[in-house]
Amino acid sequence: MQKKNNNIDIDELKEQHRRYAELIGINNLLILSKVYGGTSIYIPKIEEILKNKKYAKVMEEFDGGNIKKLARKYGISERTIYRLVQDTIRAAAIKPMDGQLNIFDDECF
Repeated sequence: MQKKNNNIDIDELKEQHRRYAELIGINNLLILSKVYGGTSIYIPKIEEILKNKKYAKVMEEFDGGNIKKLARKYGISERTIYRLVQDTIRAAAIKPMDGQLNIFDDECF
């Protein structure tokens, strides 16, 4: 990463700030400092950042009977999978079967 900026050299930083600069570059550290300086920020774990993508894959791959398989594949609980796909399950449960008559259809009488 970038070791020097017009305003400051990496060696002029405190140790903990130097580690950040080595990771993201001095310019990016200065931007973070300008935007968030003096406040506490939370940096999530990588799993948290990628969770929505994983959940979208689960919903895409759900076929109605593979909750256990998806739980093992993605390392999440069956309960979480059920929570993610419960709307799909409910919709399938109330959807009439092909050829099934509805009591409100005029064609029944």
